[in-house]
Amino acid sequence: MRVSTGQLQQLMMNGFQRGAVDFANISQQMATGKKILKPSDDALGTVQLMALKKEQANIEQFNSNISNARRQLGSAETYISSMSDTLLKLRDLTLEAGNGAYGLSERQALAAEMQSLKDALMDTANAKGSNGKYLFSGSEVETAPISGPVAGAYSYAGDNLGRQISVSSGVQVTSNFDVEKVFFNGGDFFQELDDFIDVLNTQTGSVGNDVSNMLDSLDTSITGNLKLLTEVGSRINSLDKVENTNNDIELYGQTLQLELESLDYGQASMQLTQAELALQATQQVYIKVNQLNLFDQL
Repeated sequence: MRVSTGQLQQLMMNGFQRGAVDFANISQQMATGKKILKPSDDALGTVQLMALKKEQANIEQFNSNISNARRQLGSAETYISSMSDTLLKLRDLTLEAGNGAYGLSERQALAAEMQSLKDALMDTANAKGSNGKYLFSGSEVETAPISGPVAGAYSYAGDNLGRQISVSSGVQVTSNFDVEKVFFNGGDFFQELDDFIDVLNTQTGSVGNDVSNMLDSLDTSITGNLKLLTEVGSRINSLDKVENTNNDIELYGQTLQLELESLDYGQASMQLTQAELALQATQQVYIKVNQLNLFDQL
């Protein structure tokens, strides 16, 4: 088949354009240091990179969730510790109230201090986290957990459900707590405390039985509160371990990503030289074809 001059010129032009594209592509790879600039450069590598980047984004979100959960749990830990201190102080005052040598005035002084501690304890139980949500009402984070007194009784207005936060693939941590078992484990701690304070303010005789009952109630609450304190510590430790694992996975992914993306400059330099030579050769052939065409015209 005879090829016309026009067809030959078009073939030369196509070859010239392909050579220019190859040269530009390798030049851009060397400028960026990346061997994959578009999916056609390495289809399999592109898929692997997309999977790695998705995993990196997931880990970034998980670690952000861990930071939020740690902040939430840290606040809870502070308040639970405070409740523990208050309950222990109330226990000390209750024991002191059982001193048979105390008269009404001494008991009333103790009652005033216990009343102040009780108010502080309720405030702490109804504390909010940095996000403005109640810390100890289970999943009912918009509702104050302790309310009352109504007709002398207090009530728990939250629930016992946890709010789960994803901190790794398939791993969740509960970020909230409830204080129902601390203050309403078979009774009404605050009502019993109010009643005991009333006794100290008014009763002149023996208060031994009242002291014993109040100590039982306090011990139940102290035990429940210590369980919360242990639980919050356990959750924070879990977050630390999960975060370390996430960071290891992230580092491994970054290494793989670097290996997939990074350009072999030695190989790329050779390819650039070859592309440049091919481009120059095509240019020379194209010039000769045009000169031949001009000669034919003469």
